[in-house]
Amino acid sequence: MFKSRVLAVCLALFMCVAVSGCAAVVLGGAAAGGTYVYITGQAKQKFNADLGSTFQAALKGCQSLGLKVEEKKKRLSDASIKAIDVDTEVHIDFTYVSSKVTEVTVRYGILGDEAASRRILSAINKNF
Repeated sequence: MFKSRVLAVCLALFMCVAVSGCAAVVLGGAAAGGTYVYITGQAKQKFNADLGSTFQAALKGCQSLGLKVEEKKKRLSDASIKAIDVDTEVHIDFTYVSSKVTEVTVRYGILGDEAASRRILSAINKNF
């Protein structure tokens, strides 16, 4: 009787986790500022820099990683870069948060790749 209850509780907990979607991974204190978050195939990080500087650092980061920039757009409150890594599309989106903070979102491929996205964010950070 006790074993069946424990099994039922474990099964219920497993089902809750399974149907709740992707879990977020939050790591604190990136060198450039805000926290790093990976959720639903996208890596996000806030940088303590204006939109223009962050955009330029990302272009340099793409170059240092050997990514081929196919498209780049920059407006007053947002920007984007579409690049190719061999045969995988990379989308980097920038959102103006304040004059000193920019949020960067990276999606590597269709479903996302956390390690690759983290490398791209790190390359952006190194190019300030």
